[in-house]
Amino acid sequence: MTLKRSRRVLALGVSLAVLPLIVPAVASAAPAIAPIDLGTLPGDQYSEVNASNDDGVMVGSSTPLEGQIKYHAAKWDARGRISALPALGGEQSKATDVNRVGVAVGWAHKDAAWNQAAVKWAPDGTVTALPYLTGGDYATANAITDGGVIVGAGRAADGKIHAMRWNPDGKVVDLGGLPGGSYANAQWITPDGRTVAGTASDAAGNNHVVRWNLAGAITDLSPGNPRSTPEDMNDFGVIVGSADDVNGNPKPVSWERDGRTTWLEWPERDPGWARAVNNAGVSAGGGYLVFGTESPAKWNRAGTRTTLSTARGLGYDIDRTGTVVGLENNIATKWSADGTPTVLGALPGGSYSVATHIAANGTIVGLSDNENGRTHAVYWPAG
Repeated sequence: MTLKRSRRVLALGVSLAVLPLIVPAVASAAPAIAPIDLGTLPGDQYSEVNASNDDGVMVGSSTPLEGQIKYHAAKWDARGRISALPALGGEQSKATDVNRVGVAVGWAHKDAAWNQAAVKWAPDGTVTALPYLTGGDYATANAITDGGVIVGAGRAADGKIHAMRWNPDGKVVDLGGLPGGSYANAQWITPDGRTVAGTASDAAGNNHVVRWNLAGAITDLSPGNPRSTPEDMNDFGVIVGSADDVNGNPKPVSWERDGRTTWLEWPERDPGWARAVNNAGVSAGGGYLVFGTESPAKWNRAGTRTTLSTARGLGYDIDRTGTVVGLENNIATKWSADGTPTVLGALPGGSYSVATHIAANGTIVGLSDNENGRTHAVYWPAG
């Protein structure tokens, strides 16, 4: 399951008088739990997990310097041991998702000229380049089902970036994009392979939330709102993210399987986002509720908000039970279904951590800095 991406910084314009609609009962947080450092590949200093499966296998990247574009694809077993995933001859590679049987996908450079191909890695680490679109020379893979269907994006003969699907038999399907648009990216796929979701630009270059069916037909889910951003999709094709309201502020949104748009409850003047959704349709995220403070929240399927904390923080993921993980006051935090917080802590000497994903078995994955100021991938085992 692919992990969540970081949030962009927005301008603040919120009143101190604005209060959350629902605030959970005051609960004292449990003592901090130290995370386990997942480390880096030899010679590197930073690492990040991008996805994990239900068996605890994690994939991502290791880099020599933060901000330096030199990704090295990496894999961690359920005990946290790191290993390198082979590339295609070029220096850089990155793993973006892994399925239940341990097949990972991502991208790799083919040579020193940074020519990039979508790739998959077998459980034993064997790497295979996935085919390009006809006339294309660039591709990336974003997600894979347990049955081996892969989705991503790549350049086509027209020079535009098209959404793509690779079937288990190796066939490449061009999912295209919106009319007149120059970019489309397939980011998620349901376990049955029947629904794909992602983003696509229109002729004016505006971003839309879109969905493709099994036949490859595209549907624009935000035709009246050209500034919409998806963040996650559940196993039933429900998508959450944000869309601009009439005042130009992003607001949390859920796009239902039947195409309906549900605006999740949020104060009128304040920016907010939905970051993740579970299979029950319960969402997690947050936004600005108190002046200068981005606070974590979750919403039930009807869109009613529960504020998890009025301190600075954000919800990044939610599991099937309604447990939310994210951060509060710059430290990774978990909120149980009833809103009870547990501080997850940081590495020794670290002052920042964030929990980005919670697996079905309760394992939590995230990031933490250490005493040297290096950001490492970390995890908190289930139990």
